[in-house]
Amino acid sequence: MDLVHGKRELKRRTSVLCRGHLPSWQVTPNQRRSDLERIDIQILPVAVLTVKEWDEIWKLTQTYVETNRTFYEAKLRAFPEVALVRTRSGVLVGIAAIDVYRADFRSKTSTIIFTSSVVIDEPYRRHNLIQRIGLRFYLRARLHHAFRPIYWFFDTFSYKSYGLLPRNFVEYWPRYDRPTPERQAALIDHLAQELYGTAWRPGQGIVERSGQKKLKPATAAVDAKLLADPNVRFFVTANPGHQEGDMLVCLCPLTLKNWLYAAYRAIRRFRS
Repeated sequence: MDLVHGKRELKRRTSVLCRGHLPSWQVTPNQRRSDLERIDIQILPVAVLTVKEWDEIWKLTQTYVETNRTFYEAKLRAFPEVALVRTRSGVLVGIAAIDVYRADFRSKTSTIIFTSSVVIDEPYRRHNLIQRIGLRFYLRARLHHAFRPIYWFFDTFSYKSYGLLPRNFVEYWPRYDRPTPERQAALIDHLAQELYGTAWRPGQGIVERSGQKKLKPATAAVDAKLLADPNVRFFVTANPGHQEGDMLVCLCPLTLKNWLYAAYRAIRRFRS
């Protein structure tokens, strides 16, 4: 991300209003589409978060994650920007920390959109919120660098977060049905070594647990029924220590083909 452009963006608060729609399987008999609240996605510099906003972020996070507030906030403060997702009445239902940066690898330059500390309240999942946030950052990066490859890079100890990839994109790594190509595997290794240091385990493709952050047992428990899904089974096999906080590292190229497929999947969910 260009430094001047980045500073200009961080000086102002931006928001996108987009009407939220729950898939039919999440809509209760007393809940009609016309009754659903409007969703407000704000992209804010972490440096301008208020005490009230930090309290709201912590309240939502501790619902699903076991961690220490001091440790958690220190990690979040290392990011330049955060996305806050609110209902029309102002209730915080989602957060995501984002860093956009330049990566030089094998004589090629790419833009990396790195997301972390993502928490979406249960009723608002499968609501395309992460895709909407990602699209904002993708368009901003694409406007500044029209032809530079752009990748979404993240780590996760939840099969639900990993599931965003097979549900929404054609091309991503790692995956159960084919090995990661050599260049993409090397790029993952390059990015992970820079970001995680000695916690990175290249042979396994995971980041070793910090011992200070993991999901609560009920947040993303895996049972026998879920293991029938080959994507869930792959995640559990590739990251057997996920319940203790080990994180699988993932990479997704934000190509036109991937965005078109994501749009197609979002439309299908809306119509179902």
